[in-house]
Amino acid sequence: MKFSPLLGALMLIPAPLPAQGSRADIDHIILAINNLDKGIAEFAERTGVTPQKGGEHPTGRTQNALVSLGNGHYLEILAPKSSEPNPDAVVPYRDLVVGGWALHGGALEPLLSGLKGAGFTPVGPIPGSRKQPNGSLLEWRTGNASGPGLSLAPFLIEWSAASPHPSTTSPGGCRLDGIELREPDPGPLQRFFTAVGYSGTVTRGERGMIVRLTCPKGRVVFATLE
Repeated sequence: MKFSPLLGALMLIPAPLPAQGSRADIDHIILAINNLDKGIAEFAERTGVTPQKGGEHPTGRTQNALVSLGNGHYLEILAPKSSEPNPDAVVPYRDLVVGGWALHGGALEPLLSGLKGAGFTPVGPIPGSRKQPNGSLLEWRTGNASGPGLSLAPFLIEWSAASPHPSTTSPGGCRLDGIELREPDPGPLQRFFTAVGYSGTVTRGERGMIVRLTCPKGRVVFATLE
């Protein structure tokens, strides 16, 4: 996860999805919980769509389940591996909460260069992979930047050309309607967005993120926790 959930309830203040032509767009949203089966059941109950298990991350302590959100977006439920002896030490949340998000925008290097040019200290590219239940391997590279005011910042991801994007292989039915972001000082996160060409906006207020979906059971909202 890029950031820990920080906020419970937020006022809904619309924030648009990226406009056509933006260099970076939303790749995926992460919902975190300490038990994957419980997370799958909770998501299915709330939305009417059952996530599909995606496998384990070989270099970490987590596994996931996925749902397509259409238009190149997907949602990842992230939880400790079933073999993890202390799951609360990996993910301390008993219910689904927003735990992070990612942007994609073609090659990572230009996005990281944009962050450096804006005065941030970028990290990456970092290789990553996940073995799927069918035995095939998904591969990607990630990058990020951290610092004051960036606790809600997304990480950046570039998928291998040989790996199908999860939005094309995961169960459908839900649509990403938008996200909302609040920061006491919106400046750093807004500069991050400008540096990578993402058109989202940050509202001044108590720190937190809301994700709004439309699913078979209607409008569903997930948020960060304090």
